Formats: sequence, structure tokens, C-alpha cells
Amino acid sequence: MKNVLLIGDSMRLQYQQRVAELLGDDVHVYAPEENCRFTKYALWGMFFWMMGWGNPKIDVVHWNTGIWDLHRCTADGKVFTPLDEYLQCNDRLAIQMESYTKNLIWATMTPGGRQLDEQTKTNYVLTQKGEPQFFLCDYTDVWNADIRRYNEACAKMLSARGVKINDLYSVIAADPDRYLTEDGIHAGPEGVEALAVQVADNIRSML
Repeated sequence: MKNVLLIGDSMRLQYQQRVAELLGDDVHVYAPEENCRFTKYALWGMFFWMMGWGNPKIDVVHWNTGIWDLHRCTADGKVFTPLDEYLQCNDRLAIQMESYTKNLIWATMTPGGRQLDEQTKTNYVLTQKGEPQFFLCDYTDVWNADIRRYNEACAKMLSARGVKINDLYSVIAADPDRYLTEDGIHAGPEGVEALAVQVADNIRSML
């Protein structure tokens, strides 16, 4: 029996069951029941999640974080986690994961793919001094540019450590209207399948 660890945000919560099915009965998938949220939260949680599972031997780790880090949900309108902090936290996460196994896979953030109408945006967008802040479903060119910038920097840093990079960004970017739900964030059935297949293939290559 091989043991795989999946860490990540709501995208991970969406695809983890299908990944487990694709990997088969000879692979046990460990994953937190909760959303791992932003990167520092995942770093904080690793010790407690592993302890709760009895510190099992792990053969492959696959993780993704970042979408929560890029929300502009505060009154100053700035990205929640600056790039240098995001890189530092992922570097520390890699060190933590290396204490479990040398077989590490980091997945890029997926893009936002739908421009919502103004009525729908009001359900999600915070307004400060009359100016909307980027939050949840207010996907613009700025949001996706941030995602690409953070993905590129983190992939460069982690690949230099020997971490395998799983490009989930390109999976969704190939056809966001097909793969994403109306909220512009989460994957629909076809998107979940496409992500799960790529995640399972990457993991299987290291087992």
C-alpha cells in the first residue's frame, strides 16, 4: 500500500475523491477534511494534520495553495499575501514536506475564467470608498496576471529544489468556459475530471 498526501484549497477538495479513484485501491490518500486556505495556514496545519493521522509514512506529496493568498479582501486593496511572503511560505512548506518524502509535486494556481456581470459581482465584491476590490469572483486581467506572476516565481523556486511542477493553470486556461462553474473559480464536472486526471498522472509517475 502506497500513501499519498494531498494538500490544498477548495480545488483540491473538488478533485481529491476522483484522484483517489484513479489511483486505485493500492493507494491510500490522506487529505485534510478542511480547506487549507492560504499558504501560511497550510504550513501551520501540517503538523496537526499529520499528527491526527498518526504520522503515516508518505510516498508522494501533492500540494497547491495561492488563490486565497491573492484575494484583495482588505480595505487597503492590496494582495493578501505579498509575493516574497508567498515564496517564503512555500519554501518552508517544501522543507516540511521533505521531512515526509523526497517525492514532492507542487501544482500551479488555476486561473479565473469568467467575467461576471455587475449584478452577480455585487454578491462577492467588497467596496471601499466606492471602488470595488478584487475579491472572489471579480476576475479581471489583473487577477490572472497576479496568478501567472506568482505561479512563475514559485515554480522557478521549487523546481530548483527538485520539486516536480504540475501545471494545473494550463488545464483550466485551455477552456475556462467549459471547465469552470458560473462563479468563475471552481471547477465544474468536466473541469474536476480534467484536473483529477492530471493530478493522478503526476502522482502515479512518482509511485
